[in-house]
Amino acid sequence: MNPLLPLFKRELLEFKKHVFPTVLFWVLMPIVIHTFLAIPLSRIITMDIRYLNWSAGGIWITAAGMTAFLQSASRMRKIQFESQQIDALLKSPISNLDLLIINIARGMMYGIGQFIVAILITSTLNNEYLSLSSILIISIQMFTLILHFSVVGTLIGMLVSNGIFFVNISFILFMGITMGFGNFIPLKYYPYSFLSVVNTIPTTAAFENVRSVILHNPFNWAGFFLTLFGTIFIGIITLIISHKIFRKI
Repeated sequence: MNPLLPLFKRELLEFKKHVFPTVLFWVLMPIVIHTFLAIPLSRIITMDIRYLNWSAGGIWITAAGMTAFLQSASRMRKIQFESQQIDALLKSPISNLDLLIINIARGMMYGIGQFIVAILITSTLNNEYLSLSSILIISIQMFTLILHFSVVGTLIGMLVSNGIFFVNISFILFMGITMGFGNFIPLKYYPYSFLSVVNTIPTTAAFENVRSVILHNPFNWAGFFLTLFGTIFIGIITLIISHKIFRKI
């Protein structure tokens, strides 16, 4: 029997037990970001298109990315530091790779759910219509970003035991996504010295891809694949570190 199946069934059972608060969180998060971030900035920033429509991409990225990150990181921290579940897991036939895969899949499951709810809410609030082709391209890029944040969350959850430090990292990540990569403030407003650094980060192009679909601009496939390869690289690093922290497969 595949050792991943019991772990996956456990995650589904946990989701069913907490389905109401989870769905409520999915609904409230994009509404809160729209209300307290997008609307105030719409009164300051002027663009060729309606700002609230443009910033919808930032809401999808922030909501889905942070959800994937927090879910994967908090689960890994619980296994590793809080409940000591890792001792029981390591006595089972489950390998390091199995444990990482199911943890990343958990983050992706919650992140994808958050993305679906977020795109429905922003489309309703902004009276925005997206074609099927646009939704498909956005979903492809968002899937890669959700995977990216879930892998990063798994790595952080494995390494960070201090709760306050973890909260600080999560806050810095939130501020970076919302304010540092052009998701709510166009990059043209930032100084050149800042842009010269940010533009070297592959996720900047991935974020731009999501906004480009809204603007009907060309999709940057190089940014997409660089983000995907970078995520795979971080995943390999996470697996190597897990050998040092847990055990060898």
